[in-house]
Amino acid sequence: MSSPVVTDTGPKQSADSRRTMVASTIGTVMEWYDFNLYGLASALVFGPLFFGSSSTGGTLAAFATFAVGFAARPIGGILFGHLGDRVGRKYVLLATMMVMGVATTLVGLLPTHAEVGIWAPILLITLRICQGIAAGGEFAGATLLTVENAPPGKRGLYGAIPAMGTGAGFVLASAVFGLVSMMPDSAFMAWGWRIPFLLSAALVLFGLWVRHGIDETPVFSDLDGSGRTVRFPLLVTIKEQPGAVLRTLGITVSGFVWGYLIQAFSLSYATQTLSLPKSTMLWAIALASALEIVAIPFWGWLSDRIGRRVMVSIGLGFTIVYVFPFFRLLETKSTPLVFLAMVLAIPFAKDMVFGPQAALVAEQFDTRVRYSGISVGREFGGAIFGGTAPFIGTALLAGSHSTSPIALYVVAACLITAIAVFTGRETARDNIPHTQPS
Repeated sequence: MSSPVVTDTGPKQSADSRRTMVASTIGTVMEWYDFNLYGLASALVFGPLFFGSSSTGGTLAAFATFAVGFAARPIGGILFGHLGDRVGRKYVLLATMMVMGVATTLVGLLPTHAEVGIWAPILLITLRICQGIAAGGEFAGATLLTVENAPPGKRGLYGAIPAMGTGAGFVLASAVFGLVSMMPDSAFMAWGWRIPFLLSAALVLFGLWVRHGIDETPVFSDLDGSGRTVRFPLLVTIKEQPGAVLRTLGITVSGFVWGYLIQAFSLSYATQTLSLPKSTMLWAIALASALEIVAIPFWGWLSDRIGRRVMVSIGLGFTIVYVFPFFRLLETKSTPLVFLAMVLAIPFAKDMVFGPQAALVAEQFDTRVRYSGISVGREFGGAIFGGTAPFIGTALLAGSHSTSPIALYVVAACLITAIAVFTGRETARDNIPHTQPS
């Protein structure tokens, strides 16, 4: 038996809601600057500095610690998802930013393997776990602040705006790392790589100041004010909406695999195997990520008009067709073609799937458990498929001396996402549910 349909007219956009959108986006930029710095450093410096090897073994070890951050994200998803559904979205986002900023700054102060031996990778892994826990609560909270404030018919656009902070954060990380990588190699490896991590302290203080003044979302305030929050939101989610959790996990698979193969594995592959300059790859990724600032909101907006499933399907199809030519373009070693490869890969192939994602996953859950549902589904997807992607890509290349198995790996990820999207209904024109039908 179903309960009556809940009509959601959506709040009018006001100065407060616009401030919330800006604060949410700026905070996301700051957090993903921190999280993505680690991926860049894993590809370029962590192998020799923290594992004592510049060979494939050192790169694999560095990428393994990169994956540890993703393994920790479900812990953050469970912890911060629970708090977000119990005490609200705003305070959780302040906590995630503080944890991320402290961990990232401390990475820039760590001694190397040459200085303290085995303690270097142990300390590095510990801080990466802290980063992962913080990241596990960030995406859901930041996007819910805007999706739950969105006017009718604009959830795709509103959800995509803070999501573009992931791209902007990578632009900032790539640009800063690109600048310091232009130093002489000896200076870069000795101390230059630390600069981007130490800058995090100032950036996070700014992000905390911006986020401090935002308001809680109206739908959660109404829920909390009426005493309808649940004591154990994760248990309620698993009991009442297990399919939505699994679908959310599947929706994220292609973006995690493709995105981190581009941003981490391809950087290592191009600089170590193809001998392309570090600065060329970093600036190519930075340019492509800069275009995400426009692309992610555009694809989110378009999904409001043509539907989430249609928009995601176009992106998956383009990715499957493009993944083989992507590696061929890198292998030309031509700077213009390398830039073209990244521009087609990130703001087009990846973001046509990622742009609608925030609204799509939010539409799977009701308000009581939405933070927990998104965080757990998405972050388990990240742990299983995102953090492992650079490691798997490096292992496939080492075993086959070809990028073809890596391309097939991407195709398989796209098929998983397609199944997840098409086992659910189109949600773009539905009212976002305040209560779960019983």
